[in-house]
Amino acid sequence: MSEALVITHLLQNCKELAAFCSQNGWIINESIQYEIIERQPESLLIYVSFLESIMEGSGCQGDQKPCYGRLRLRLNGQGEIVGVEPV
Repeated sequence: MSEALVITHLLQNCKELAAFCSQNGWIINESIQYEIIERQPESLLIYVSFLESIMEGSGCQGDQKPCYGRLRLRLNGQGEIVGVEPV
């Protein structure tokens, strides 16, 4: 699997991304975008953005808010992602 697919899959499933939500809504997976801004042998620093779905009391989607932040992806000796932390 390519690096881009691995990172995309990770972002769609990691709980750390919720730290950037502003309204305690749901992350719209299809809106997740990222850019690698620093590459080190032991980590990648990425800038990530996505839309947060805000629900109304009736259970209907009320709004979408843009969210963004930076994550450090920790790598093992083989270059595989072994940890994620907001920075």
